[in-house]
Amino acid sequence: HDVQRVASRWRVVDAPPHAASLLTALACALRGSVCIYQGEELGLGEAEVPHELLQDPYGIAFWPTFKGRDGCRTPMPWNDEQPHAGFSDATPWLPVPDAHARLSVAQQERDGDSPLQRFRRFLRFRRAHPALIEGAIRFIASPRDVLAFERRTAGECLQLYFNLGSAAVEFAPGIDGAASVLDGHGLVSGTLVDGKARLPGFGVLVLAV
Repeated sequence: HDVQRVASRWRVVDAPPHAASLLTALACALRGSVCIYQGEELGLGEAEVPHELLQDPYGIAFWPTFKGRDGCRTPMPWNDEQPHAGFSDATPWLPVPDAHARLSVAQQERDGDSPLQRFRRFLRFRRAHPALIEGAIRFIASPRDVLAFERRTAGECLQLYFNLGSAAVEFAPGIDGAASVLDGHGLVSGTLVDGKARLPGFGVLVLAV
């Protein structure tokens, strides 16, 4: 809230659409209560708001060095075929950028691989695995650009490897004994073959260990 949207802050706006989905899934997989700011589930980036339409007094005062907080405060784009992307019949306090309208809920409802659909699948996956909701967390040493951690309850132990970079990574995961790859999480998945993990760019590997 009141900071650049995740897709812009982590510079994945020009990356494949599943890159933004990886970041929302990461937020949902870490320990703690989940808080997703409106539009993150759609993969929205920071909005470019013209100076003359700014509402934030800080942005107005310090433009262009600091453009203020309006870039993450623009309305939710519900339907790109309606005025103001379906947010309101009246003119909202901030405009809906064309780039956001193209990522509207209505558009993403029709696309099974959209960030919104991936987000829903990951929430269903999370709900099915108690370790992701109430498990303890332990971070695991991993290669550059890979964030890895274990979530564990008395009845389940999962290891998750998130590749936050665009290049594929191959490495030996930190597992003792057998492990099985879990899918159904809606993200681009890595593989585990002969003890070697391979993660595509902005991919995730979930292991039951």
